Amino acid sequence: MGELLGAGDEGRYNVTMQFSLFGAAAAEPTLDDLDGVLLAGGQWVRSTTGARLSVVVADRWRADALADAFASRDVAATDAVVEAEGGYGVRTGFAADLADAAARWTRGATQGPPPGFALSAGGLRLWAIATGRRDDVGYLLGTAEPDDAVHLAGGAQLSRLGVAAVSISRGGSGWRVTSVKRIRRLVELLGEAPPGAAATWPLPR
Repeated sequence: MGELLGAGDEGRYNVTMQFSLFGAAAAEPTLDDLDGVLLAGGQWVRSTTGARLSVVVADRWRADALADAFASRDVAATDAVVEAEGGYGVRTGFAADLADAAARWTRGATQGPPPGFALSAGGLRLWAIATGRRDDVGYLLGTAEPDDAVHLAGGAQLSRLGVAAVSISRGGSGWRVTSVKRIRRLVELLGEAPPGAAATWPLPR
């Protein structure tokens, strides 16, 4: 439970937010959560010894938070964060445990969501860590390409989790959550902001 201080028309008030029992804060980390990184533009590299997942993020706090998430799932790399064009590259190590996940998302030379894809609350949190940000309208979860299979799967999963969003393509591709009710639900699912994320993490209204 966290306490947030907001402002209303009649002055200041305290808002107490209880995180969902089905949200990321209550769930054990699993490798399935890495699906959220794929929605954010992550890419698999496969080898004879397993697979590695990598993604480029805009901010150092995002890279550090994802590296911590990889470590908590026992797939950390010794060189998890590197400088990259457009920000920071963050990656897992090559791991045999990741081979099945990579195979689910890979068809020949293309990558896409597997049949029966269902995003976990932990996966939603990793998606938000990788690309999420507040804007003047609501909360935006970015994707790599507009209207491809990964983008469309992200929108479907947001609806399934109770945070239906609007597809956007101007100024970047992604999904924007706008209503007060859905942003509150999003906050419940995501849990507390990781270090450095306070300015971008969603807030209940």
